[in-house]
Amino acid sequence: MKKKIFAILMSISIVLSSIVISNAQTPAAPDITSEAGVLIDYQAKEILYNKNAFKKMYPASTTKVMTALLTLENCKNLDEIVNIDYDLSNVGGSSMYIKQGESFTVRQLLEFMLIRSVNDAAVALANHIGGSIDEFKDLMNNRAKELGCKTTHFNNPNGMPDENHYTSAYDLALIASEAMQHDEFRRIVKSKDVKLAPTEQTPVWRVYKNSNRFLWGTGGGNQINYRNQWINIKYDLIDGIKTGYTNAAGNCLISSGEKDGMRLVSVILKSQGSNVYLDSRTIIDFGFENYHFEQYISKDKVLGEKDIFFSKEKKLKYSLSRDIGFVVENGQTLDSLNLKYNIVLNEDIKPPLKSGDIVGYVEIYKADTLSSKENLISVSDLNSLSLLSMAKNIVLKLLKYLLILAASLISLCFMVRFVNINVLRKKRKKKNKNYKYYSKQN
Repeated sequence: MKKKIFAILMSISIVLSSIVISNAQTPAAPDITSEAGVLIDYQAKEILYNKNAFKKMYPASTTKVMTALLTLENCKNLDEIVNIDYDLSNVGGSSMYIKQGESFTVRQLLEFMLIRSVNDAAVALANHIGGSIDEFKDLMNNRAKELGCKTTHFNNPNGMPDENHYTSAYDLALIASEAMQHDEFRRIVKSKDVKLAPTEQTPVWRVYKNSNRFLWGTGGGNQINYRNQWINIKYDLIDGIKTGYTNAAGNCLISSGEKDGMRLVSVILKSQGSNVYLDSRTIIDFGFENYHFEQYISKDKVLGEKDIFFSKEKKLKYSLSRDIGFVVENGQTLDSLNLKYNIVLNEDIKPPLKSGDIVGYVEIYKADTLSSKENLISVSDLNSLSLLSMAKNIVLKLLKYLLILAASLISLCFMVRFVNINVLRKKRKKKNKNYKYYSKQN
C-alpha cells in the first residue's frame, strides 16, 4: 500500500515539475501601473510586452518624434536657415521663446524640440517642411499609415491637447523605431542638454537640460523604488528617446536601449509622476533578461544578381539595405521561428543606378506568415552605355556571330568535301574492283 501511495506521489511530482518547466519557457509579463505600455524589438517590430498597446491614447509631446522624422526625411541640409517672420508667442506650453525676426538652422530647431520638448520649434519646423500646419498634418497622417499605424490621427506637430489628436503605444513604437534609423535623430535624443548663443532679439544664452531623466537623473528626487531598492532614474542602457506630458495624457515616455547587439523600444502612456520611469525600466529589463538577438541575413551578403542590358557592368548585384535579425526567447534559436524569405525585384530596373538605390524588396515569413518587408538595394553603381559604346557592343557582337557563322560554314564545307572525297574513293574502288573482275572473266 505504501509503495502504491509513493508511486502516486512521485507521478504527481513529475507532472507538476513538467508544468513548471513548461511555464518557465514563456517569461511571465511584469505588472505596470501605467494605463498603456508596449515593448518591441527594434528590427522586426515584434511585441515582447503588451498592456493596452493598441488602445487609443493621447500622446502629448511624444508627437514630436513624428515631426522630427518628417523633418529628417524631407530636409536634405540640416544647416538650412529657417527665418521666423511670424509670431509664435501664442503657441503655448513648453517654449524656447522664439521671437519674430530670429533665424535658426533646422538642426537647432530639431535639438530644442527633441531635447527641451519645445512647442514653438515644432510649429516652426512644421511650417518650414509642410508650408503650413494643415499641410504638415497631412504629411504626418500619411506617413503614419505608411509605417503601419492603425490607431493614429495627428492634428498638430507638437502634441498640444486636442481630442482629434491621438495614437497608441504600439503606433508610437513603430514611429520611434523608424526615427531611430537616422543617425542625427539618435545623436540628438541621447544628448543631455542643448545650448543656443544669444541673438539680437534674445541677448542671453538659452541653455536647457533634456526632459528625459533616464539620461541624467541621479540623487534626490531622481530616484525610483525598483525591485525593493531605491536606485537612480539614470540608466546607462537607455539612449533616448522622448518624454511627454499634458493633464489629459499624463506622463508619457518613449525609450530605447541596446545591449549585446539587441535594441528594444518601449512606450509608456498615461503614467503618474516618476512611475513613467519605473514602468519603462521594468519592461525594458524584462526584454533584456528574457530575450536575445540573432542575426538572420547580413546586409553585406549579396542575395543575387540580374542581367541588365545596355549597362557597362552587365549585371546588377543586390543585397538588403540593413542587417535583419530577430529577437528570440532565451533557450531558443532562430530555427524555432521557421523563417524563410522571398525576393521580389522591381520590373523596370535599368541604368543608371547608384549604389544603395532601391531595386526591390524581400518578404520575410515567420511560420508561413508574412512578418516584414525589407528593401533590396544595388550593391554598386550601374552605368548606362553611351550610344557609341552601344554601337560598338552591337558591332562586336555581330562580328562575333559572323565569325562563329563563318567558322561553322568553313567547318561544314570541309565536312562536305571530306564526305564527297570518301564517296568518290569508294566509287573508284568499286569501279576498279569491277574492272578487275571483268578482266579475269575475259
